[in-house]
Amino acid sequence: MKKVDATQGNLSKQIFIYAIPLILSTILQTLFDVTDKAVLGNMANDTAVASIGATSTVTALIINGAVGLSTGTAIVLARVVGQKNKERIRSTIDTSLITSLCLGLIVAVCGLIFSPDFLNLTDCPQGECYDGALIYMRIVIAAAPATLLYNYGSAILRTLGDSRSPLFYITAAGVINVVMNVILCLILPQKVIAVAIATISSKIISAILVFRKLCTLDDTARVVIHKMRFHFHSFLSIIRFGIPVSISTLVLPLGNLQIQTAINSYGTPAIAGHSAAISLESFSYAIQNGFSGAAMTFMGQNIGAKNVDRVRKTFRLCLIYNVLISGLFGYLSYLTGRFWLGIIVGMKAKEAIDFGMIRLSYVLQVVFINAIGNTLINAMKAFGYPMLTSITNVVINLGFRVIWMQYVYPLCVQFSTIMQCYTVAWLLNLFFYIIFFSIVYRRYVKTGKCKEI
Repeated sequence: MKKVDATQGNLSKQIFIYAIPLILSTILQTLFDVTDKAVLGNMANDTAVASIGATSTVTALIINGAVGLSTGTAIVLARVVGQKNKERIRSTIDTSLITSLCLGLIVAVCGLIFSPDFLNLTDCPQGECYDGALIYMRIVIAAAPATLLYNYGSAILRTLGDSRSPLFYITAAGVINVVMNVILCLILPQKVIAVAIATISSKIISAILVFRKLCTLDDTARVVIHKMRFHFHSFLSIIRFGIPVSISTLVLPLGNLQIQTAINSYGTPAIAGHSAAISLESFSYAIQNGFSGAAMTFMGQNIGAKNVDRVRKTFRLCLIYNVLISGLFGYLSYLTGRFWLGIIVGMKAKEAIDFGMIRLSYVLQVVFINAIGNTLINAMKAFGYPMLTSITNVVINLGFRVIWMQYVYPLCVQFSTIMQCYTVAWLLNLFFYIIFFSIVYRRYVKTGKCKEI
């Protein structure tokens, strides 16, 4: 399959060729989550939907930190691909894949052991919701090695310029997920277990397909299992740039723990509606992921190739496309939100839909703010400065959200007050992103230099 070469050709065309498969891949991953909830909402009840929703923050906390290191792989690999450094391309890929499997095993063991403690930390409602959440979480966490292998493997393929293969693989896994959801829910009395089994099956299949693709590449990047070696120098480079991203990724669910606790206090309808709203928002985030990912990969390769003008043009185009397309899609999703929320939780769950619409009003109407922020974050990663945005995330997404829930929320104990926290946090984050990016960007434009990999 022909790869996108970020260092030459029509830039707008290349960005869309690269971004569209990445957007569709992210949407299909989101559909896994939406399908799980829709099947449960229509074949079981909103309590079953809430069981999955109650695990979202906790699962993100456990898995996403490890997945965040794959961004370190993308940052390093994009730069050495631009430099055409074959030895470092090979060592980076091998080390990344070995790291993903080792981290996956650690995450799986820790998740299985400490799942009850994490659920208790968020005050997950006891009874049927708690029991279902614990079962679902343990089953999904057990598949962490496959989850991480897919994420690291697909990050490698995309950085090499192939964003289409992960799309094909996630499509195949998605079809299997949907079919297994329905079949297993008809067979098994415990619907949450049925959905969990279908979910991990799709993750394992997608991981196998991605790894197989890496083993069949016809260039320097080809993975040869018996020749795979762990390179400590490459590992240090990966974690050097990946750890700040992991910290940033971990901070978001950590900051959401107190928010999730407050949401849980409103009962099952609030948990189900909030969870469904997040699934709907994910489609707009998928668009952001596509163009932001294109910004990091294209800028990274052109920085390695020392093509300053193309770096500048890449940033401008990705920012414009990201803001316009994701912002418009997000607003349209808000306008039709009741219909989509009804599909996910069931049209009869009126109270859950009302809670979901409250979240959408404070998130999807201003999602373009997040689009600007995500583009700036990925541009900073390409320049080799992920730590600057990570510091901001720690201060805002953790510190500010804790302050909001401790001091602002008690003044007006309403569900809408919780949701307002997201909008204000986005604005504060954006303010600091602009300052940091302006400093780094101006230095690069003037000198043509940035942090060495």
